[in-house]
Amino acid sequence: MNTQTHTTIPHDPAIYAFRTTGARDGGQLPDDASSLEDDADKRPLRCRICGAIITHRSAAMSMQGAHRHVFSNPAGISYEIGCFSHAPGCVTAGAPTEEYTWFAGYAWSVALCGGCFNHIGWCYTDGGGGFFGLILAMLAE
Repeated sequence: MNTQTHTTIPHDPAIYAFRTTGARDGGQLPDDASSLEDDADKRPLRCRICGAIITHRSAAMSMQGAHRHVFSNPAGISYEIGCFSHAPGCVTAGAPTEEYTWFAGYAWSVALCGGCFNHIGWCYTDGGGGFFGLILAMLAE
């Protein structure tokens, strides 16, 4: 008997807005995420599971005074995350919510690897922009 649960990711274009649009500046990112490999100043950060390019080092940013944060969710699971201005290799799922947000004033939705759909972090939005909080243990160079 198969007891696996499958989640369907909605195909609402608004959910994927951060995949091709820069979070803070609204600028367009390359359609081909592999082009990030060509620029030595933009060392790619990949999904540790499938190797898909998620973002690059130059997208690292500071929120609440730091790039790295350690937070625990209501179930007591701790995550070390890094903040990134954009993550073209991510897709987001679910409606943004401010419930249990780790960043006051920001709603979050789950961020998944666009290659294998494993949970890789969260997309935070505040109505005028946003950023990604990516689980550092899920990223590899």
